[in-house]
Amino acid sequence: MNKFLAILIGTVINTSFTYPVFGQDIIIKTIENDISYNTREFDFYNESRIFYSITNNVNIRRFPNTDSEILGFLLCNEKVEVFAQYEEWYCIKINENIAFVYTDYLSDSEIPKMMYTQEELYILAHILAGECQALSDMEQLRVGSVVLNRIKDSRYPNTMQEVVFQKNQYACVKDGNYYREPTERNWENAKWLLEYGSVLPEYVIYQSKTKQGSNVYLKTKYHYYCY
Repeated sequence: MNKFLAILIGTVINTSFTYPVFGQDIIIKTIENDISYNTREFDFYNESRIFYSITNNVNIRRFPNTDSEILGFLLCNEKVEVFAQYEEWYCIKINENIAFVYTDYLSDSEIPKMMYTQEELYILAHILAGECQALSDMEQLRVGSVVLNRIKDSRYPNTMQEVVFQKNQYACVKDGNYYREPTERNWENAKWLLEYGSVLPEYVIYQSKTKQGSNVYLKTKYHYYCY
């Protein structure tokens, strides 16, 4: 399931790309300025290569430095087309645009999937159906990530069933929405989470329509994600 393109929808990448010629400058044009990198400093491949993100939330940057604007991010095992390397940065191509990902976060082989039980898949898919059935893939992944984070947190039970059915924790269990039939997207997103893990930092253990805990990590149109 390729979620990368979905993440970038609505993100304006004002970077124009022309495949460079060795020995010339590659000109990266933005609405703010033009930045030039000499292509002699790039290690170009004879043909583009496919690489995979080794973890979740890998930043995609406009320029090859950690102060550069973040254009989007990759989820675990997301594949990208790499055509060159500049120092410790891979140059990736996205719909005729160029962007950069730090080399440590990409691998030329797919990441092994984690093991899970059918019971865990059933429970997580039903939580997504009950809490966020028709919402976007990313919102579903975030909701499911809170469940996974709670399992790892010592303040909560260490099984999915106990976390989900803990008293007064999930509204969908109390109001019965947990028991409605998951959609295909609910099943796919639950499966992805179990195979590749949480898309939120492990300390994010609250998902609600109001603020909880000490601080807010992320606020979306539908939920607060807190810690």
